[in-house]
Amino acid sequence: MNITEDEAYKEMMLKYNFAMQRLETELNILLKEYEYKKGYNPVEHIKTRMKSLDSAINKLKDKNCEITVDNLIRKVYDMIGIRIVCSFLSDVYDIVDLIKGTDQFIIKRENDYISNPKDSGYRSYHLIVLVPIHLEKRTEYIETEIQIRTVAMDCWASLDHKLRYKFPKKIPKEIQIGLSECSKDINELDLKMQSLHDTLREYNS
Repeated sequence: MNITEDEAYKEMMLKYNFAMQRLETELNILLKEYEYKKGYNPVEHIKTRMKSLDSAINKLKDKNCEITVDNLIRKVYDMIGIRIVCSFLSDVYDIVDLIKGTDQFIIKRENDYISNPKDSGYRSYHLIVLVPIHLEKRTEYIETEIQIRTVAMDCWASLDHKLRYKFPKKIPKEIQIGLSECSKDINELDLKMQSLHDTLREYNS
């Protein structure tokens, strides 16, 4: 890697850092305002991460793509990821609407893996957003991924990841079936908890 390429990678990572800071700040403002207006905090916790350069390059290799800055920007859409974990199903969709309603980001793509879970059983709501960063004499838009899910979904995803990590090539079929069944059980739990939550709100009103 020559000096020019090295500087290009450093500049790219710097921009991703700017975008992550901007995203964290804007989301925090939105959620604090929501809590102020509604008198209720729907978020259990938020986790932010940025892929390392090595991890992003490995992802390109997995896709059989040439290792370039341009390919990293265009093909690795989840360099920045924020996971918002909520208490109840209704909270997830409230947060989705909150993010989609702001003019701070541009929604590029969305996937409702709650209504339409993946074959593995994975459930979550994904938003791919473009975050503006204001640089000297120009504004650039950085692609980031926001995942919104319930506590139960997050628990399943965490355990699923640990199990799949033990089988880097192909996970055995019986484990795949077991994970899918657990996902359905967790969805039933979410629906029951949502029903209790709705009943409690009726009593309070």
